[in-house]
Amino acid sequence: MQRPSRSHQRGLTLIELMIAMTVGLLVLLVAGTLLHQARSAYQDLDDASRVQETGRMALDHLQQALRQASHLPWENITDETAPAPALAAGLHGLDDSRQDYALDPAAGLFGTPAGDGVNHSDVLMIGFFGAPAGSHARVGNCSGADAASGPLDDASRQWVIYYIAPGTGGEAELRCRYQGRNGVWTSDAIARGVEAMQLRYAIDSDGDSAPDRWLDASAMAPGQWRKVVLVRIALLVRGQQRRPGAEGAAARSYDLYPPGGQADAAWRVTEKQGEQRRRAVFQATVMLRNHATTGRAR
Repeated sequence: MQRPSRSHQRGLTLIELMIAMTVGLLVLLVAGTLLHQARSAYQDLDDASRVQETGRMALDHLQQALRQASHLPWENITDETAPAPALAAGLHGLDDSRQDYALDPAAGLFGTPAGDGVNHSDVLMIGFFGAPAGSHARVGNCSGADAASGPLDDASRQWVIYYIAPGTGGEAELRCRYQGRNGVWTSDAIARGVEAMQLRYAIDSDGDSAPDRWLDASAMAPGQWRKVVLVRIALLVRGQQRRPGAEGAAARSYDLYPPGGQADAAWRVTEKQGEQRRRAVFQATVMLRNHATTGRAR
């Protein structure tokens, strides 16, 4: 009787096994590379979106604050209580400074340029009175709290102070200093990643409500602050991620205002060698709505 033949299973040879492992490793390598590229592209896109969002938010905040400069509660003002002839200007600034703790505009302490601003950043001081009860207007400080409407004198006017300072981890940020309900000055972060702020002021010298010339804060005479009709803001915002290939790359410079004057050095920020973070400059010009309501300047 004939026995049935047995089938034998043949295994992989060493060469076939090495080829299979090589192909598998190549597939894993390609997949890992694609995943890394997709992750890097997502992080770069997210960083770019973050820079744009931060810049727009910071500009919007400063524009809204500037529109409140020198605000008066007109609904409660009569001929007998009109304060305009006695009030100082509700706007002031400092070039190249971050000495916010030495300032108290309500007490007449507007400070002097200290030369220690982060990337030569300026300081902006805005004074206003709150809206009266029942008014449709809303006037508040940078914490979001409504400003109180008290006696219409310089000592009772509320102020907010904007400046650039290092935050957590040394990351530069736009900060605001204001007085709380108990009169104690408090500082809050407004926008992280804002590493430079430059301000310029257009004054109306002849009283026709049209700007005559642009000046820096250091070039302003005391009496010119109540003649400011426009304020130009320039911010430099940086992202969080270092861009690929940063090592050995040349440092880049950013002009907050177009070059062409003696203040070019103060308006230009140069990144650290090899840093290569995403950066963008944001600019806006704000018309002051209440510039004509302020009185005697200090």
